[in-house]
Amino acid sequence: MKKINIGIIGPTGRMGSSIITESKFFPNLKVSALCEKKNHPSIGKDINGLKITDDVGACIEKSDIIIDFSSPKSTLSLLDKLKNTDTAIVVGTTGFSKTQEKDFKRLSKDLKLLRSSNMSIGINLALNLTSLITQKMPRDTNIEILDIHHNQKLDSPSGTALSLGEEIESVNKSRKSKTQFTYRGHNLKRKRKNSEVGFSSIRGGDVVGEHTVYFLLDGERLELTHRASDRKIFSRGSLVAAEWLFKKKKGLYTLRDMLEL
Repeated sequence: MKKINIGIIGPTGRMGSSIITESKFFPNLKVSALCEKKNHPSIGKDINGLKITDDVGACIEKSDIIIDFSSPKSTLSLLDKLKNTDTAIVVGTTGFSKTQEKDFKRLSKDLKLLRSSNMSIGINLALNLTSLITQKMPRDTNIEILDIHHNQKLDSPSGTALSLGEEIESVNKSRKSKTQFTYRGHNLKRKRKNSEVGFSSIRGGDVVGEHTVYFLLDGERLELTHRASDRKIFSRGSLVAAEWLFKKKKGLYTLRDMLEL
């Protein structure tokens, strides 16, 4: 069987380096291209016999699938360059603004694309469980979401925390109930509203990722927590996603489609 060629955007970053390491355990995959942003100090350097380039077009040509955990601006530029090609893409980038999110949806039309704010199997099960618990809990349940990450993470709340909130919002829409996302870093000086889903974030140390959804009632509370202790779960998840996506028709997919959740 011909190996699937994988291009990696940001091969010297935390995720890129981990993906290169973990790809050795995927016999059907072959890392074929490495691309960094222009003027990056690693341009021209060698990783496992491959030179790092800033030529995105060349990276696309050498790849059946691109894996991208870069930045919103970089991801949008990449999607634009993927138009009229047969190269697929797995996107794990987070931190998109509302405007960038609209651009993402526009640019991803007619592509073969799998997108997930978190490539962990466990967190995707947690998304399903959050939806299920929200459906079963009383409507006046207070729901809060806490995410904890390392001190180098740029976006807050995390993309995964927002995805958890969107699960709750989706259930409330089906009930014709309002949902108001509130970010606890702001001193609002008012009582909590019943429609609120509150977000809090902690950044420090080398925490890979931890997310907890709190379902709070008078006299009791339920906590749903996922803890990631090793970045390998995200890189492995993206490589499993690449294998799965290769066999699919063009379209927009998520990790939950792959897991049939």
